[in-house]
Amino acid sequence: MPPVAPTANGYVYTRLRRLGLSDALAAQTAPGVKVQAFEAGKKIWTKGSEVQHWQYIMNGLVSASIPTTNSESTPISIYGKGSWFGEQSIINRKPSFADYVCLTPTEVLRMPAATFDALFGQEPEFARYVAKLMAWRVQKTSETLTLMKLGNPCLRVVMGLAQFAEALAYRSERPPTVAMGEGVEIPIAQNTLASLCGVSRTLFSEYVQQLAQKEWLKLHYGKLEILNIATWLRFARRQREDNVNTLNPTISELLEVLRVLGEMKPAQ
Repeated sequence: MPPVAPTANGYVYTRLRRLGLSDALAAQTAPGVKVQAFEAGKKIWTKGSEVQHWQYIMNGLVSASIPTTNSESTPISIYGKGSWFGEQSIINRKPSFADYVCLTPTEVLRMPAATFDALFGQEPEFARYVAKLMAWRVQKTSETLTLMKLGNPCLRVVMGLAQFAEALAYRSERPPTVAMGEGVEIPIAQNTLASLCGVSRTLFSEYVQQLAQKEWLKLHYGKLEILNIATWLRFARRQREDNVNTLNPTISELLEVLRVLGEMKPAQ
């Protein structure tokens, strides 16, 4: 693992200003925020360990995963470029509730937990930003956990792909960062994706092929491309809101949901 090194203060300063820090405080805080690089597969934290930094993804993908009944690790949150993560454990002073694993080579900014804690207690705008972020994530995570732990294999695969769509299209502040009609690539091999969704490689491939036939995905060597990102984002939201009634759908039923959502006009 490369050693922790300082990054350009100008870049860090810009990130800190977006968190609600004043000019002076952002400039004062920036030198203490460092860059860390991780290889694919590296665990940033393990379940039950102390979270010592609040982290911002400059490049890469990170999964927060928990053990499931079949001894696989199931992702309950996927964090993409532009996302901060780790705030819940720091605020609650509790160990990490999940394994945080780099799904691709990942580069992060690391703010020491003590710095985060001081800003959260003393800077109202910073605390407001973090509170909004946590409220959104807690609801999203709890709903996703129900789907991913109790849903059938078909739902786990399609919802798992929807999580990647969200992670790649949304930054931590939540606005979309790709045009709604565009696609996004998941640069991860299918056997890894199958494991993340808690299903066999064969079953994963079966569902993926059907999604590709209906042009919701495009298959490439070593990666998938999710097409029509707006529909996938609507799908993820719809499934969470209706999770009690949708734990055992067939792939045909999920394809029909995608079709209907794909015909919806964009919100004005």
